[in-house]
Amino acid sequence: GLVLYLRFWPKVQQRNAALIAYALEEALNEFHSENDAYPDGSDAEVTAALLGENPTQKSYLRSEFHHFLNANGQVLDPWKNRFRFDKQPDGGFKLRSAGPNRTFEDEDDLTSADALANALD
Repeated sequence: GLVLYLRFWPKVQQRNAALIAYALEEALNEFHSENDAYPDGSDAEVTAALLGENPTQKSYLRSEFHHFLNANGQVLDPWKNRFRFDKQPDGGFKLRSAGPNRTFEDEDDLTSADALANALD
């Protein structure tokens, strides 16, 4: 069992990173459709808005999402690095994990697109 666990753990972490990005982007889209705007501010402020710190006090993420936050309210990937919130032209965000090597803009970065691709595997 342990050998299998160790062998598949990197894939589990990669899938989790992609799913965290996907969940946040879906929450952002729902927030936008109900409020005609995306939350703004720092990545921690955007995440707080999705967790209910907004005028309607509605949470767009499950309360368990707090497990992915550091003490400053920033979203962490499975390697304990902050996700990057890339601002899009429409005001929304695409989330990016630097992946296991902790370096952005290389082949092991993970995004919500990876969650969709993995779902089709």
